[in-house]
Amino acid sequence: MKNNRGSFTLFLLALLIMSADLIFSQDARVPGGDQKIPLGADVRNGKMIFQTEDESFQWWFDSRLQIDGAIYFENKNQMSNGTVFRRLTFALKAVLWKDWQAEFDVDFGEDVSVDPQTSLRDMWVQYTFPKFNLSLRAGNFKEPYGMENLNSSRLLTFLERTAITNAMRIGRRVGVSARYWNDYGQITAAIMGHEGGTRIDKGQRDEGFSTALRISAAPINNFGENLHIGLAGAYKIPDAVADLRKNTIEISARTETYVFDPKFLHSDDITDVNYYNRYCAELMYVNGPFYFQSEFMGTIIKRWYEADYKKRNLEPTINLKGGYVMASWMLTGETRYYYIDEGEVGPIEAPKNCWGALELAARYSITNLNDLAAGIKGGQSNQLMLGINYYPNTNIKLQFNYSYVNLDQFANRKTNLIGDDDHSFIQMRVQASL
Repeated sequence: MKNNRGSFTLFLLALLIMSADLIFSQDARVPGGDQKIPLGADVRNGKMIFQTEDESFQWWFDSRLQIDGAIYFENKNQMSNGTVFRRLTFALKAVLWKDWQAEFDVDFGEDVSVDPQTSLRDMWVQYTFPKFNLSLRAGNFKEPYGMENLNSSRLLTFLERTAITNAMRIGRRVGVSARYWNDYGQITAAIMGHEGGTRIDKGQRDEGFSTALRISAAPINNFGENLHIGLAGAYKIPDAVADLRKNTIEISARTETYVFDPKFLHSDDITDVNYYNRYCAELMYVNGPFYFQSEFMGTIIKRWYEADYKKRNLEPTINLKGGYVMASWMLTGETRYYYIDEGEVGPIEAPKNCWGALELAARYSITNLNDLAAGIKGGQSNQLMLGINYYPNTNIKLQFNYSYVNLDQFANRKTNLIGDDDHSFIQMRVQASL
């Protein structure tokens, strides 16, 4: 009996080893035949690039760490000093068969939610026509709306985008887009659906969608001197989401800081929304070490039941708006890149000095989420932001901001905070781009 058991055990062990060897050998085999192309690697602008000699295939990482800290000089409301991992992203970008591109990007940065901290960022596949400046994209990506919105977070002059940009934009969505460009500018059109990672059981409700169009031109486009003019418009119907009723939206924004999470600016629930249009005008100028950028944007919200609102002496249409101006100066003489095919500002050039580059910057923004005639009291902020940025090299950036915020009586986070709370704060960031 013992011999039979021993023989059976040896038989099972041999079968397991043979099966594992077969499985592993199949898993290790790349499907599709034995085609091979030599691959080289180099470091380009601080990024590790793997590519074939004819550049038909390319792979590179575009990850970043952003470690923030802030101290608030409180007035009427208690505000939490502290630190946060603002972004911990891992991104892999690729060129495939020369004319196809793809990106996989996730963020492990901290959030106040108790839900999993991973969020989907750029997840798309794109085809670029080889003899025509046209690209088609499908996946999860930013809506083509606003220059500051489209700028990469690693390139921001200040730690956070302006409150008006954060209030007006809808962020990344699942959708499709088409972009055409030439030597004078670009035009991008997109149809967008739900926000990645927020899909819910909608029952018989349709998913909300939006359309967007952005046009930009560069009358001056030389390295070290660029003039950019842009316009964008978007149409949207309310999303089907778990935490809002049907045909309901909310518009909100932090005061350009993230460590203290509550949003002073908050429209509360806007009900009976039929659709809303958003608009944006862009202006940017680079001249050597000088950099100027300004945008004016807003939204027009159309509600159902116009007669009922008028009976209550309320305008059925809501108008919310704002804008900003900003300027910076590279004390060490560097200029910025500009990409006309995307209508976006790029990074500064490599530091001219062995010890790095230094930048001074200032920004003033106005965000008005009030429309008293329509019964909306989301608050208004007038905010000054001053900054200094130090670039030891092309991969590392150290940032320091000081801000003074002027808030009106309605900036109270749906009455959960005390309004008219003028205050100031300082915030810092250590960033590594990998």
